[in-house]
Amino acid sequence: MTPDGIDGRRLEVMGEREARRFEERTRRSAELLMRARRSMPNGVPMAWMAGLCDHAPIFVAGGEGASFEDVDGNRYVDFNQADLAATLGFAPPAVTEAVQRRAAEGASFLLPTEDGVVAAELLAERTDLPFWQFTGSASASNTEVIRIARVATGREKVLAFEGKYHGHIDETLVEGQGTDTRHEALGLPRSVLATTRVVPFNDLATLEAALASRDIACLVAEPMLTNVGIVFPDEGFWAEAARLARRAGTLLVIDEAHTHSFAYGGLTRAWGLAPDLLVLGKGLGSGIAFGAYGMTAELADLCVRYLDGNVAEPDGLALGGTTYGNALALAAARAALEHCLTKEAYRRTAELGRTLGKGLESVFRKHGLDWRAPAVGGRSAWVLFPELPRTAEESYRSLDRRFVETRRLFMLNRGIWEAIRTAGPALSFAHCQADVDRYIDVADAFLGELRDGR
Repeated sequence: MTPDGIDGRRLEVMGEREARRFEERTRRSAELLMRARRSMPNGVPMAWMAGLCDHAPIFVAGGEGASFEDVDGNRYVDFNQADLAATLGFAPPAVTEAVQRRAAEGASFLLPTEDGVVAAELLAERTDLPFWQFTGSASASNTEVIRIARVATGREKVLAFEGKYHGHIDETLVEGQGTDTRHEALGLPRSVLATTRVVPFNDLATLEAALASRDIACLVAEPMLTNVGIVFPDEGFWAEAARLARRAGTLLVIDEAHTHSFAYGGLTRAWGLAPDLLVLGKGLGSGIAFGAYGMTAELADLCVRYLDGNVAEPDGLALGGTTYGNALALAAARAALEHCLTKEAYRRTAELGRTLGKGLESVFRKHGLDWRAPAVGGRSAWVLFPELPRTAEESYRSLDRRFVETRRLFMLNRGIWEAIRTAGPALSFAHCQADVDRYIDVADAFLGELRDGR
């Protein structure tokens, strides 16, 4: 459904024109894609590279700072950040140096290194969760924290919010509400429909009812929804949600794979959340596969008591993976924490994020559109309505596929790599004021033609 105030026919014409222009500018990528389809499904090494956007994937030559270049020589200022896996920008010098040094000395030993000790200490200091473990992704971290919660509580079921994304794991690829749930994708076992429940975000009454059964091992949640645009919690929501979980004997898992880049110590620290388990990933590895999770001392004792492996008693906790916590990933994480993810860097990026949001709202008003562009950290969103959404259902209304994909094509043809449809423009720690100004100017040009035909 075309957003209010937008000429559907004009949007269609612009989309067709921009698609032709895209094809003309990316001929080398198209050649590589045809070649790649002979050895990889969809011509890409990972399905999302073809599935996240309607247009064909482009092939990257390299990147530095806030921008990257494709094999056709087109350069893009990146407002997607590899879906927040490149929150430091591309090739940050401190991380690049640490990774090069570590790679020359061995990348993985299935043994610990000092970098892991330092990374755990730094995360404990920033988040107030004293114990940490490392994996290969935030998805893997969520798998492990759910297992810990099940052992700790003696329960099996998982509760999540509608509109969430907690990685590509069976337990959270479920949608719907309450017991009326369904799989989000193919290939998932039917059993998760019996063990995963979903409730609306910002709905304390429904949350309380779901917890009342006292059979939920953990509530897995982002501090705010970030995979349906962005949806903020109501004032007081988290204090009451945490109280309800504790009363029901349910552990609280906060997933900050996305939001850790929004504030120093994450939104967990900024908003005073007190989770039992905290999941991180994505940008902390600067593009290297990385995940982490923190826990309370009590849960750390549980992990010690049920150590898994050849030296343990049978029935140890199912944690770990051969390349988890490897030397290369932890060298990257340590360098990121020590040299890049500083308080000043967070402050500067958040200020640029506010500038981006205000600039977009100014453009909306200029073109007679009563829309919103909220901002948190370096992240913003196009909300195609006067009021900010409170639930995933409300936020989905701003994610009109044709509108977003036409905007993407228009922007990338003018040197802006826009965020994927379910996200919103996001600044890395490498962006500057000129990058923000450029995004706003291109957004202005897009809406100017769409609204006024100029």
